[in-house]
Amino acid sequence: MSTSFPFTTLEEFLFWEDRPAYPWSCFNRLHFRGQLDRSKFEQVVRAILQRHPLLHAKARMRGRMHLEWIVEAPQPVIVWEKGPVGGPFPPATHLDLLRETGIRFRVISDGCDSDLVIQFHHACCDGIGMFAFIHELLIAYALACGATGEGLRLPPLDPEELAGRGKFGLAFGKLARMLPKQAVGLLGVRQFLMRSAIPIVPHEPADDNDAPSPQYPAILTGTLDTSQSATVLQTATRMGVRLNDLLAARLFLALVEWRSANPIPSDAWLRMMVPVNLRTQANHAMSAASLASLVFLDRRPLDCTDPERLLRSIHDEMSLILSHRLGFTFLFFSRLLNLVPGGLRRRSRDRRCAMTCILSNAGRIFADSPLPQQEGNLVAGNVRLMSFDSVAPIRPLTCISFAVTTYADQLSLTLHYDPSPLTSDQAADLLATFFRRLLSP
Repeated sequence: MSTSFPFTTLEEFLFWEDRPAYPWSCFNRLHFRGQLDRSKFEQVVRAILQRHPLLHAKARMRGRMHLEWIVEAPQPVIVWEKGPVGGPFPPATHLDLLRETGIRFRVISDGCDSDLVIQFHHACCDGIGMFAFIHELLIAYALACGATGEGLRLPPLDPEELAGRGKFGLAFGKLARMLPKQAVGLLGVRQFLMRSAIPIVPHEPADDNDAPSPQYPAILTGTLDTSQSATVLQTATRMGVRLNDLLAARLFLALVEWRSANPIPSDAWLRMMVPVNLRTQANHAMSAASLASLVFLDRRPLDCTDPERLLRSIHDEMSLILSHRLGFTFLFFSRLLNLVPGGLRRRSRDRRCAMTCILSNAGRIFADSPLPQQEGNLVAGNVRLMSFDSVAPIRPLTCISFAVTTYADQLSLTLHYDPSPLTSDQAADLLATFFRRLLSP
């Protein structure tokens, strides 16, 4: 028997951002020492999906523009392959929510190690929802393998929470108190609409309905060792800023340096999209969903001539965004667009460059896991999680996205790039430039 949920405004935005040429999918790759037991893993996947309705739901149109989720019994797509692990990401295709559920699994084994690659449609859940789902999968698999231990159990979830996911705990009184601070966000909306962002390289994007590149997803990854990762955190602490602030500032410096070296002279606006978490303590028992929003940081090359001043300006801007809860501004603006039928879709499909790049930092993942550890790596039954890569989507004219995770005290950067305007050598040089900037004092 199926269940239905109306889409929230954020889910509609994420749905319309998806297109065949530029799938709005996120990927997560778990590299294990050891082999996943096929029977146990497939049983666990079905059991954990039952706890997360939006991950076994399809989208359905209601009328011409309204969307709803249709939740049915989990029938996950799980592909098992023999082959090399830890190298390039396996090729993927567009995930169409109107025809299939928003999650796919791929297990690749070389006889000793194995990779688990999970593709999520971003409308189903945000990064925090993805990582929570994956963590439950690891715990359930360990239990299926006979693991025991204090606290080794699945976290409780409240099935009633999902219905209120679009309200963000904002009763009328809270919303009324927020509105004066949201007035500050109107300036940001004006700047967003008035300024013209540019892509990292000039190019014509593919047609929306084209097939994705044969190289999709084109991914490059790199990981700092524990000493280097600690140095980056110490730099942020010494300068009195958050790690996110440091990442954003150093990425702007890397973009300007890389464009100058290629050379692509321009003093136009570079725009960075940064997801922000809108969860509160009241949402801790909600199953996987999108409870995030987007904020945008704009800088020109001339704003990046003084690295310390750039960092301080980003810290101050992000502090204002967080203190005034300006992550809600994007959602309020999207709701206004949706007052006109099709307004949000038209805005999403605008052919102008909306942002230069995406920067998503997941922070320390699985930091409080009850799973046992071996040499700092989580052990789930008969496998040990050696590394974790996370991939953010790209979109037309936004041909690069960076995802940052910290696992086992090692900070990893994953660059997802469009291989049509960027060669693999150019992408590698950009990633190396970001690393070098990040490690500079």
